[in-house]
Amino acid sequence: MWSFDFAPAIRGVAGRSSSLPRLPRLPALAVAAACLASAPSTAFAQETTLDALKAQAKGKPADPEAALALGRALRRAGHYADALSSLARGVALAPPKSDVLRTLRWEIARAHIDGHDLPKAMAACKKLGDMPGQEADGHACTALSYLIWQRATEALAETELALAREPTNSAAHLAAGYAYELSLEPKQAEAEYRAASASPAAVDALLHLGHLLVHEERRDEGVAALRSAVQSDPDGPEPAYELGTALAPAPESIPLLDRATRERPTFPEAWLALGTELLRAGVLDRARQAAAAAVKQDSGSVPAIVLSGRVALAEGRVDDALAAGKAATKIIANNAAAVLLVADAYARKGDVDFAVEAYQGAWGFDHRDPTPLVRASELCHGAGRDTSARAFGSKAVEEFPNYAPAWAALGDALVGQRETAAARDAYRKALSVSDGVIDRAAVQGKLSALP
Repeated sequence: MWSFDFAPAIRGVAGRSSSLPRLPRLPALAVAAACLASAPSTAFAQETTLDALKAQAKGKPADPEAALALGRALRRAGHYADALSSLARGVALAPPKSDVLRTLRWEIARAHIDGHDLPKAMAACKKLGDMPGQEADGHACTALSYLIWQRATEALAETELALAREPTNSAAHLAAGYAYELSLEPKQAEAEYRAASASPAAVDALLHLGHLLVHEERRDEGVAALRSAVQSDPDGPEPAYELGTALAPAPESIPLLDRATRERPTFPEAWLALGTELLRAGVLDRARQAAAAAVKQDSGSVPAIVLSGRVALAEGRVDDALAAGKAATKIIANNAAAVLLVADAYARKGDVDFAVEAYQGAWGFDHRDPTPLVRASELCHGAGRDTSARAFGSKAVEEFPNYAPAWAALGDALVGQRETAAARDAYRKALSVSDGVIDRAAVQGKLSALP
């Protein structure tokens, strides 16, 4: 599976994304059933089986199947240059017009696509399509290559050509599905993914279908599709990642995300998701390691830098957290999650004015997340600035009337202003609305303590 750097956002107490909704991740090419039907399941192995596959290829230097198995595993583990080297060796060994040569051509295209190299992917697809009887696969391959740069129109033109030649071509249906998804046509996308999932080589289609259904708020159906993908490819990093992110924050999520990072150590999105869930679970040592791995894979990733700052803040390393937040804002100045981290760090340092200014900035950059307003209200109340606390709390409940932490914060500000009746109403509202998490016992205690 390859991605377009739409990593999962770090979420605040509201459970709302602090960045734009994540676009679907484009899996690696769905290879036609004829190409994979003869391949053993171990061909899907990756990082944890590389030593064995390297030994096998070394012991069978004239076997193109051994070169193919190693190349595929290297690609899935994220070692694209090494994968291409092994696959090129397999091409040199494979008989002309053979099934193994066709599969090797597919894998070379996959490696270029996973590496986001459109020109080389297109060239590899042409070589595939030039093989006898492979015109449909060549067009499907080209369609999937266009989708590296999200060129849906060109991709759909290629899938039309592929399906005209071979109506059941699973790779073409997969490419068409993703193109429709990019075009914001979920019904057509679902139909194409389901057509692709009818193939024996259906893992990629199941991944896309599951992701789409979860995104369309059909979570149970989506999770079921993703579980089927994991069952079909239990060691695959992509199925583990997609199911892990769909299930978060359930306890099952962390082992799945951990598996994804083990099988593909160069998987920044998986490291980011794993670190986020470990931080949520309070496993700070491992969260710090995952955040560091995510930054190592992509030093310019704002979500990864913000995650490292969040871990630092949780560990009490406030200066490190502030430095991470400021570093992230230098990359993207209007990133709400980064500015919120800066605000929280200033708040922990006791720099109320700087913190309030940053909270206002975070709210200005993302009006979908009440967290900056609530935390500004709480900070101002703690500093004895209840006029400001009330203003932030009132804005929070106005924008998010069903968000319990906003009503609790407003109640505290009203108590500070000796507005007993209004505070009672706010606390009661906090206990009655459905969104957000509050300490219900604490709020009930404040309510009971009012005269």
